[in-house]
Amino acid sequence: MLKIVNQLTNKSNYPIIWYYFSHPIILAKNRLIIWSLVLKKYIGGDINFKNEVKSNIPIDIIICAVSKDYDVLVKAIGSIRKNIKHPIDNIFLICPISTKIKKIAKDNQCTLINENKVLPITKNDIHYNVNNQDRSGWLFQQLLKFSGDQFSKNEYFLITDSDTIYCRPQVFINNNKVLLPISNQLCHLPYFDAIYRLIGEKIPPVFNVTSHHSLLEKSKLKILKNKIENEKNIPWWQVIINNIDHSQGASFSEYQTYGQFCYKNFSKDFEMEYWFNHGFCKKQLKDLNKILIYSKRKYKNISFHSYSDQE
Repeated sequence: MLKIVNQLTNKSNYPIIWYYFSHPIILAKNRLIIWSLVLKKYIGGDINFKNEVKSNIPIDIIICAVSKDYDVLVKAIGSIRKNIKHPIDNIFLICPISTKIKKIAKDNQCTLINENKVLPITKNDIHYNVNNQDRSGWLFQQLLKFSGDQFSKNEYFLITDSDTIYCRPQVFINNNKVLLPISNQLCHLPYFDAIYRLIGEKIPPVFNVTSHHSLLEKSKLKILKNKIENEKNIPWWQVIINNIDHSQGASFSEYQTYGQFCYKNFSKDFEMEYWFNHGFCKKQLKDLNKILIYSKRKYKNISFHSYSDQE
């Protein structure tokens, strides 16, 4: 409840507040979904609060990172090995190549991929600046995650933020349904405007799937990419770049675009679950062992955002 109050009193969120106050039914649906998903934990319906959880469906892991992420990245990889209860064939690190990341990949038995070899473009080919802030790398990483189907040999692959640590055993498929993590935060409206520009589907912001990780299915991602290209005779990644709103510092979300598209068109293949994530300042990483002791009872994963240190 405190988090929603903070959102409503944050001046930067006034456009979002105005939208939800003028659409009370959507706001009511949003809160009802959140409360019902949280309740699942306490009545035993959330599979990922059961320690014996396990799946035999193999997946790959995709992580994009840059040098500022590497201290958290090592901890994140360790948590993936320990707590993700799928057979994991590969953990792919998509990064700028350096001596440090080569050592991290070797020491943690990950497959290192040069970020400049995935797409026909690099970060330098994207020109996305808002209020003197370069957002090109931020967008580039999202395009890289959407490119995971190029090298993942499994039908399913998990894209996950490099600063997110999994603090308890969990799976991402249950009863043949992909678990769709739902955030308690109000939706960032420009992401939904982007979805409409890209695929022509106006989706109301009833729930938020920007949750620091998402299990992608190759066949559904292909359908989405085809929909984005939609006979434009240019590749999906170029369509996304062409449709960026340069007045917004965050105008596209890979998590939101994939999750909303899939739930709208293939809802029977998905099951919503509450994300149970908590954010910490990056400087608190030194206390990770202590944090994990109590976090694993309350959260599924925790994130150490570098931007939190600046707040």
